[in-house]
Amino acid sequence: MQYDEIMEGLLSHQEAPTVDSFGGLESLLSDGVRVGASVFSDMLVDLVLPYREGRPADVDNFLAEVLTVIDRGPELSTISDRLLALNFSESAAETKVFKRLLSLATEQRKPTPLRIAALKGALAFARDDAIRLARLIADLSETSPGDEPTYLAHAARIAGVLHGKTRNPALADFLRLLDGVDGADDQVHFELGLVSLQQAIEAEDTAEVVRHLSDARDEFDCAVASRASRHDARSYQIAIDLLMEFHERTIPAGLDESLRAMRASAFAYSEYSLMGRSDPVLGSIASQVAALASLAGNLAALTSRLDEDVWLEAVEIIEKHLLFAYEANRSVFAGPPGCGVDCVIRPVLEPRLFGNRNHVLQLSAWLRRHAANFDAELTRDLAAAVEASYQGGPDFPFDAESSDPLDSALKERVRSTSDEAYEDLVVTAAKVVYAHQSQNVGIAIRRMLETVDRAFASIEDYAKPAVRNHFLALVLGAANFLAQKLDSSVEMDRFSEYLFERGKPLPLEKELQQDFLRHARSAGLPVTDELRGIGGGRADVAYVSDGVVIIVEVKRELADASFDNLLASYGEQTAIYQATNVKLGLMLVLDLSKKNSRLAHMDTWYDTRLGDLLDDGTERGVLIVKVPGRRETPSTATVAAKARKGKARLAKSVK
Repeated sequence: MQYDEIMEGLLSHQEAPTVDSFGGLESLLSDGVRVGASVFSDMLVDLVLPYREGRPADVDNFLAEVLTVIDRGPELSTISDRLLALNFSESAAETKVFKRLLSLATEQRKPTPLRIAALKGALAFARDDAIRLARLIADLSETSPGDEPTYLAHAARIAGVLHGKTRNPALADFLRLLDGVDGADDQVHFELGLVSLQQAIEAEDTAEVVRHLSDARDEFDCAVASRASRHDARSYQIAIDLLMEFHERTIPAGLDESLRAMRASAFAYSEYSLMGRSDPVLGSIASQVAALASLAGNLAALTSRLDEDVWLEAVEIIEKHLLFAYEANRSVFAGPPGCGVDCVIRPVLEPRLFGNRNHVLQLSAWLRRHAANFDAELTRDLAAAVEASYQGGPDFPFDAESSDPLDSALKERVRSTSDEAYEDLVVTAAKVVYAHQSQNVGIAIRRMLETVDRAFASIEDYAKPAVRNHFLALVLGAANFLAQKLDSSVEMDRFSEYLFERGKPLPLEKELQQDFLRHARSAGLPVTDELRGIGGGRADVAYVSDGVVIIVEVKRELADASFDNLLASYGEQTAIYQATNVKLGLMLVLDLSKKNSRLAHMDTWYDTRLGDLLDDGTERGVLIVKVPGRRETPSTATVAAKARKGKARLAKSVK
């Protein structure tokens, strides 16, 4: 079959190719050698990969045939990216492909783009196989410094990845051997910086951590000096500076400017790493750079809040800033807790945190009420430190005074036993929070509130002011939750990990339920989980206040997530829960029906339905909100150039 001619014809007519365009799946699976020789081999592989779940052995044989003949760099690079997280069903087939790709990579007479793609493919197929890894490390370490500079830069990058996986000292030696190679120097110094940073992350002694951080800072300096556009190195550079100054108990001059510069560098690198490519290696660095920018922002926020005598927004400070910073070695670098950067951060945090009686009391209350909503590993060290502070150890001077106390009148109100003074203080704080939220509600969230208000205006219960107010409060919470999930990433919001494909089984609705509960409780909504005795069953989430009970039914959908099907499949259950409550409900659905590589606008993820849902002559209303799962991480979300061309979208010219 003439694959190139058929593909060119489809693309010229702006038609999306399918397996049927090329004779069907069976025809493609039996013709892997000719597919591998095609100019469009990467796009043809993309057409076949979705069928691997049902026919793993057949698709793996097809991929092996493709990879044993392919000799074009760009197509091989795209296919290698696709296969980084894919394990063949037969180890022998993987070994065969690995040997062929490694042989291509080390053959200096081959075109450089092909060698670079083959080296990345060899990394993909080395997996965790000890023999393959040993051979890859040996061949990589023997690469001559006189090789082509562009290839050497990529070899340095692969060496850095392998060092992170194996800690093999030969790889660090290889990187030092390349020091000074023109055209590869910036990448070499960047990788050496990451090696020192890795050593800092794993160190248990503060002095050793500081020494390795200093070494890393020097290497990142050299990378930036070699190439000014190394935004990744510049981000690490600024982050280490901030960490060191935080460790030295100094608020750096021009902190805001440093944070802005770091965020700008992180954004620039993110744009570069995702621009027209799908490179998981670049993506992993981009993720860590983004997390570092977040850590720096959290440390800056904590610097200004630790000396406050009382936290009026304790839950927000603890959950948004303190947890992330206290567990930075784990949350940013996936390193062991209590080691690495924790040795730099915690000695500064703890005396100021646990030396304030009010902070300890607020932390204790938070641990009792909210810690169960978080991963136990994330809160374990903090809980132990709070317990230690109660024992009155010398490291936690319980009677220490803040250097920046609140106004004395406010302090007296906080400590007063007067209920009126306390209520007045709470009302004052609530007004400030309300004003801030009102001013910062986005257009999409406002539109969602308006849509619901307009759609349910005819429902009898909704016409009652108390019911309308409570339902809109719940809708606002759901809208903020949806907006946060649509904007989230694994790096910036670890509680959204279940929404992304990570090679794990599909998540259960329980994960969405707990995530929504965590969000709603943090927002101050009166919600509880699994309320029994509702409509003869058990509600997933219940909003209960002033005699108004509104049920949130949480579901997941694996096949058809259209609003019509969701209402047909689960609407009756949601309506049944309204038997003795207000005739309004919220259905929250985890959409696992398809991969969500491109997220549509927020307006498309919710809909209102009302009518006689139980055929009992009673009008009821249901707000359906879908939360997209099976999302690709940033490192795999960008489609290759040819695939984008094959699925080209027309846009109207505006002049």
